[in-house]
Amino acid sequence: MRIVQKQSIRCPRTAGLRSAFTLVELLIVTSIVVILVGVLIPTLSRSIRAAKATVCMSNLKDLYRSLDMYRTDNRGWLPAVDGDSAFRSAEAWSAALFKHNPEGRGVLICPEDPWSGILRDSYAHGNGHDDFPSSYGMNDFIVSSPNSFLANIGSASPKHPDSTILVADMGPDELVYSVHDGISPAPSRNFGRLSIDDGYAIGQPPGYQFYPWLSGRHSGRINVLSLIGNVKRVNVNPVLQRDIQPYYAPCADQNCTICIYLELPHYSFYESNAFWWTGPIPSR
Repeated sequence: MRIVQKQSIRCPRTAGLRSAFTLVELLIVTSIVVILVGVLIPTLSRSIRAAKATVCMSNLKDLYRSLDMYRTDNRGWLPAVDGDSAFRSAEAWSAALFKHNPEGRGVLICPEDPWSGILRDSYAHGNGHDDFPSSYGMNDFIVSSPNSFLANIGSASPKHPDSTILVADMGPDELVYSVHDGISPAPSRNFGRLSIDDGYAIGQPPGYQFYPWLSGRHSGRINVLSLIGNVKRVNVNPVLQRDIQPYYAPCADQNCTICIYLELPHYSFYESNAFWWTGPIPSR
């Protein structure tokens, strides 16, 4: 008779045990995750800001269409403010533009404006006043011209309408804005008027307005709508980093009216081919 011996099969001790990460491996994985997050967050942030800037540009194009319809209904006149013409009023141009269409006021809010939430809430509840602050301002050289003759852009055109500023992003963007030792519930933006200089209200004592309207809220740029409806991004860093000078030779080379004919201190955006007015001022 053959005796068959049973051989016992020994399992390795490690069988059935789950492998685990070592401390070194955990540290390596954690480091990789931290590096990826550090790379992705700035990229994501830039993408969000770029998307908001695109929305802002779209708002300006919509504003141009609204302004064009307004001009059609008012014999070529823009909604000029605070003057002596029959076509002027003592309210902000943005208030006049959407007086009969309050639902369309959303295009007055730039998504990068720190005041956007306050403005949106104000519009939603019908709160408004003569100042009617928005994210955008209109070229004050046009809307506040003597007797408002430049505000009828159908009959008074600059030499380079494609480079002439009509509407642009407007500040100040500071969330705490003092007015006569108080706190304003919304930004004071001078009836939506883009002053050619540092934005201080004309005729007011020094210190009345503490911050200029030029903000550069889009990563050092503002979006600018031209007189014929083009929208471009204008770099404001060169402007903010230098003092306002009474005369810019490169600006004058482009027939800048304020340089050549008036020689007034002004913000100059000639590097981005944007001007307050070009060519001589037409006579009425």
